Amino acid sequence: MNVNMLAVLLSSATLLISACSASSPQASGSITPAAGSGSATNATTATTRTSDGGQVTVVVDWAGLADGAAFDVRLDTHSVDLDALDFSNAVLRNDRGQALTARPWAASKGGHHREGALSFDGNAATFFAGANWIQLTLAGVGEIQERIFRWEIGP
Repeated sequence: MNVNMLAVLLSSATLLISACSASSPQASGSITPAAGSGSATNATTATTRTSDGGQVTVVVDWAGLADGAAFDVRLDTHSVDLDALDFSNAVLRNDRGQALTARPWAASKGGHHREGALSFDGNAATFFAGANWIQLTLAGVGEIQERIFRWEIGP
């Protein structure tokens, strides 16, 4: 192989690796846990949680109590087809042991990028009343069995 062809292949590989490893911008106040950890816990002022690992980045936004049990979930990857995910097994729990079950995830198909509203059935007012924290669990995203997102809401 001549030197020019080798240089072209090396440049192409570098560009491809850069494009695949670039992460999407994160909202102010979010954190990214160690790769593969599957959970994210932030300070009470942040509304965005990010889990990066298992070849998929998951970003969950919750506007707070005013939005009730409704979240915006974004998924990004360069290697996994995300169209099969429906989050029907998602669970929202509070520190008192109560849980709400997910409604179908309102996200259009997108292959490697999906975003949509995830909301939960049940009495949100009772669920949030007196709770100190809530925890959203998403199962089976990428190579991570469970991704846990937690928000402190009480005193």
